[in-house]
Amino acid sequence: MIKTCLKFLLCMAIYAIVFIAASAAMPFSQGFSEFSALILEEHPAAMLPQFAFIAWICFAARFIIRRARCGGKKLFARLFPAIFLTVYFITFVGAMYSVDAFGGNMTRLDFALIMLNGLLALLITLPALIRLFRNKDAPADAAAANPERPKAGAGTVAARLGILGIAYLGAYLVFAVLVQWQFEEFRAFYYNTPWGQTVWGGNLSGLPVFISFQLIRGILNGLFILPLLSLIDKKKPFIVAACLVYVAPALNHLAPNPMMPDAVRLLHLVAMSGTMLLYGIIAGNVLWGKSKKQ
Repeated sequence: MIKTCLKFLLCMAIYAIVFIAASAAMPFSQGFSEFSALILEEHPAAMLPQFAFIAWICFAARFIIRRARCGGKKLFARLFPAIFLTVYFITFVGAMYSVDAFGGNMTRLDFALIMLNGLLALLITLPALIRLFRNKDAPADAAAANPERPKAGAGTVAARLGILGIAYLGAYLVFAVLVQWQFEEFRAFYYNTPWGQTVWGGNLSGLPVFISFQLIRGILNGLFILPLLSLIDKKKPFIVAACLVYVAPALNHLAPNPMMPDAVRLLHLVAMSGTMLLYGIIAGNVLWGKSKKQ
């Protein structure tokens, strides 16, 4: 147990060191750099909640690695895109849609540079996790057919992704309407964004874009997690793995953020966690399909 904990802490340290070092070298905007300095000045312990995010990422990766049906480069080639595209790419591309809420203190380039930091951290940390926690009981023939899940054709996969687009829109609206949009602080913060004007400003011409954005996001979230189907041969562990990866971005809202009122930040934490957990359960079941034993 102690040895396992030490190996896990080592992987967390690698992730943190690479991310911090990359951040120091990135050409962030002046506004974002000043606000980052303000975080450390006013909230010296602000970095501590970020370690919860790092721990979650490493735990999610370890959970998948320990249940993977292959190892080495094959495992990395499937695990890296699933985590990076889901945790960083689609999250920060979505955040760019709301960049106007930050009053010029954060630009789309800043979001892209944070994505690059995450990419570098994963590129270095995942091989270490795979080496330290690889599944020694993985079958010799990793390409063998999954004993529980029948292989789905391209048409079936496309249909399932379409269902997930609708599922994400539904899950998003449940927590947005019932949680986030009920608070004046949240509405005021995002009022001047394109989607804020659509929802509260009466700009109905933006409604198709708003709905399409969420549908596409749901489809892409499902698409990006597909590589995990070839790694995990049990339905419940696959659903848990999907939920672990999906919920990870919400933990970014644990730390204080001068660019965002605490009420807005906590609403994001609650609503994102709920949305992605609900979506993860649906996505895991839909993508897996019916087991052969059923």
